[in-house]
Amino acid sequence: MVPKDDLINGLWGDRPPNTAEQSVYTYIAGLRRVLEPHPGRRGPYAVLVNRSRGYALERGPVRVDVGDFERHLAEARRLLGADDHRGGLHALDAALACWSGPALCGVPGPFAEVERTRLEGLRLSAREDRAKALLDLGLHQEAASALSELVAEAPLRERARDLLMLALYRCGRQADALQAYMDVKRLLAERLGVDPGETLRERYELILRADPSLARVQDGAGDAEPSARPPRQLPRAASGFVGRAEELVRLRSLLSPWDGGPPQAVIAITGTPGSGKSALAVQAAHASSHAFPDGQLYVNLQGATPGVERLRPIDVLGRLLRALGLPGEAVPSEEDEAAAVLRDRLEGRRTLILLDDAAGPEQVRALLGLPSGNAVLITSRESHAATDDCVQLVLGRLLRSEAVTVLGKLVGAERIAADPAAADRLAHLCGLLPLALRLAAARLAERPDWAVRDLGTRLEDRRRTLHELESGRRAVRSSLELSYEVLAHGGELDRLAARTMCHLGVLHVASLTPELVSALLREPVDAAERALDRLARAHLLEVSGPGRYRPHDLVRLFMIELADARLTPEARKDALMGALGFYGATARHASTVLDPHRVQLPWPAVPQRPLALRTVDQARDWLEEELPDVIAAATQAMPSEDDDVARLGAYVGFSLTWQLTRGAHRREQRDLNRQALDVGERTGDQEILSLAHGQIANALLTLGRAAEALPHQQAELDLRRDLRDRFGEMRALGNLGVVLLKLERYAEARERAEVQRAIAREIGSEVGERHSLLTGATACRRLGDVTAAMSLVGEGLALAQAAGDRYHELAGLLLLSELCVDRGDPQTAKSYLERGLRRAREIGHRVGECESLVMLARVHRLLNEPAQALAYAREALAARQRSGDEKLSRSAEDELRVIETAFPELRPTREVPAR
Repeated sequence: MVPKDDLINGLWGDRPPNTAEQSVYTYIAGLRRVLEPHPGRRGPYAVLVNRSRGYALERGPVRVDVGDFERHLAEARRLLGADDHRGGLHALDAALACWSGPALCGVPGPFAEVERTRLEGLRLSAREDRAKALLDLGLHQEAASALSELVAEAPLRERARDLLMLALYRCGRQADALQAYMDVKRLLAERLGVDPGETLRERYELILRADPSLARVQDGAGDAEPSARPPRQLPRAASGFVGRAEELVRLRSLLSPWDGGPPQAVIAITGTPGSGKSALAVQAAHASSHAFPDGQLYVNLQGATPGVERLRPIDVLGRLLRALGLPGEAVPSEEDEAAAVLRDRLEGRRTLILLDDAAGPEQVRALLGLPSGNAVLITSRESHAATDDCVQLVLGRLLRSEAVTVLGKLVGAERIAADPAAADRLAHLCGLLPLALRLAAARLAERPDWAVRDLGTRLEDRRRTLHELESGRRAVRSSLELSYEVLAHGGELDRLAARTMCHLGVLHVASLTPELVSALLREPVDAAERALDRLARAHLLEVSGPGRYRPHDLVRLFMIELADARLTPEARKDALMGALGFYGATARHASTVLDPHRVQLPWPAVPQRPLALRTVDQARDWLEEELPDVIAAATQAMPSEDDDVARLGAYVGFSLTWQLTRGAHRREQRDLNRQALDVGERTGDQEILSLAHGQIANALLTLGRAAEALPHQQAELDLRRDLRDRFGEMRALGNLGVVLLKLERYAEARERAEVQRAIAREIGSEVGERHSLLTGATACRRLGDVTAAMSLVGEGLALAQAAGDRYHELAGLLLLSELCVDRGDPQTAKSYLERGLRRAREIGHRVGECESLVMLARVHRLLNEPAQALAYAREALAARQRSGDEKLSRSAEDELRVIETAFPELRPTREVPAR
């Protein structure tokens, strides 16, 4: 028990503040929040308990690190006293492992100061005891390294200096040992005005005359001296090595720094199978060999060698120690001891160790932590980003020029130069990966009758690509198969990652997210994310952005083969249906969040829940980022022979309707819905047929092909009437009215708009009524009935604003501005257009944005404001470039020409060259 008064005295001494007692209560409460197993409850407390006049820690539930340290230290001294130096060394290591910084760091007060001084003294003594144990074991190099650090930290401790002098002498560094004595003699004189103690003076005299009593203890760990000739074990560097110039410069700067400093301790070269890790490592090691005069060691760890068991760390340590001259019988059988002997052997040396083909960080962990001046260069398929003191270099693809040069060196420059375009294509079909390029070159060497283009044609058939990239026992496929098999026979996470590889081959999209893979696997999102991260660490996937992954092209082909070979047809269908369900549900949900007033096309019931998108920005970002992949998934599914898959693919395409319209993706909309039309005709699905006809009509209309759109739009209307779908009939009538407007059949368009409005009112469709008013207003304007047009558009705009429908509000504002210009009132038109531009940008409607900008350029021209007109015209050109819409491009360019004609002073000037 510690009395409260003792706590106050320990914290503040003889001058406690007036609030000392209250502060103690506050500190006790804070400790209980940390220590108590149930901190939210009020007493009785189980760990920090009340006693009369004070507090106590219950011994049972509490372990204090100081107690652990002191127990380990006592055990070490008992073992050392019994001449068990190895046992004592292990106990000292355990004791020192309890420390993570200065004791009671940052704690004020007299108690902390006294305790801090006591514990620091014990720590330094433990480190001295540890160095003595190393010396008794004959590990003098490691002892010298440890003592050098200790003396730098505590330069006036005479025992540490004494042991350092002995260690340096036993390392054959007599001059350094004598200098260590002179250094401490000078420090003691300068700081304390005293001479070294008797023990130090005696050690100095013994070293001075090289007394035989200083000879190190002979031990199995150090009977033999290193061989006279430094080992040179590096494999021969490849004569045809090409490229990786930037990576080679980086590696050389790490292995042999330009300033002559020590090399980087650990360097890992990682990357996709076949990216040329080993060849680069050997090249870099040879280029930097001059920086390692004490030897270059090489071990193939066989982490990815088919049919061969990977080397155990103790086996690797044995190879390295024997290469450094240690007799086989002297190599310790325990991993920790062998690692300690390796560090001892390399103390004071500059040696490079190349560990090729590591299975992962665990296989090499015991081989690291070598003395400064030595370097370990690792190649591995697995990430080593978490390895201590390691710089990781991830290999990507070769540059195009480098890849073509590789082919030229291996096949012959003349053969490559005969068709440079074919050589470039072949390099890209090989994924710009060195292994694939070498195998392609081998295929060409085997078939001298083939032109480069012939092999390229064979590789373009993606079903045969991996088959073609084989030569002898080397193949891209076998390299990838090994990575898969390692995962498939690993732990739980590795097996999930292997299963994920199979399922990723089912869906042919460019990028992957955890949510999508969750739907593919029918697993929780966090499990899918862990699996993707595991594949990324194995360099089977690349991280392409936050929460986004993509496979290399050749890995993708291998995954497709895996899916076909390892998954049943039912499993492949289930995975694909899951991904399609996720894509379609999320696309519809995102479109609704982005604009709740747009009517979404029908959607079948699926078990997949959409991604939780709560804000307009989240919905817009998801739709823009995922659009190419959702289109790819729908395009993949619709040709399927399985009707369920084909139908769901069609509905996924329909889920993109409003995003394709907003973004002016007209050709994509046309092509997707032509596929959907095929699905409807093949399956006899009237609903899909009707939706596809309507969407094709819309796409053709926006492409300026209204005559082709008309039969499709009429077909949708007929099908909706056959299905007795009143809402669908109303919508089809509205769209037919728009087609008729484009065909300049204004009276018919007005008639269809009136019928649409009648049905909309009958069934209570406000959005249909707004659409009919805007279509009718446009038809009246074209028929010359401006008064009727103003009335209809005014009514439609008011309904849109009341409902908060910004899409229809934008359409109404554009139409009102045109009517104002027709009436010779560009000033009023300008105010409508400025509002319309804001609405277009709010909802991301590129067509509306460009049309508003073109009209603003026009009204400023009419208002005789050339600078503003020109600025809006140029902004319209920029907007149409973002949309990629040819029709918008023409209208913006036409207006710009009119402005430059009306205001010649705005035309760009061209310099006349001097004669």
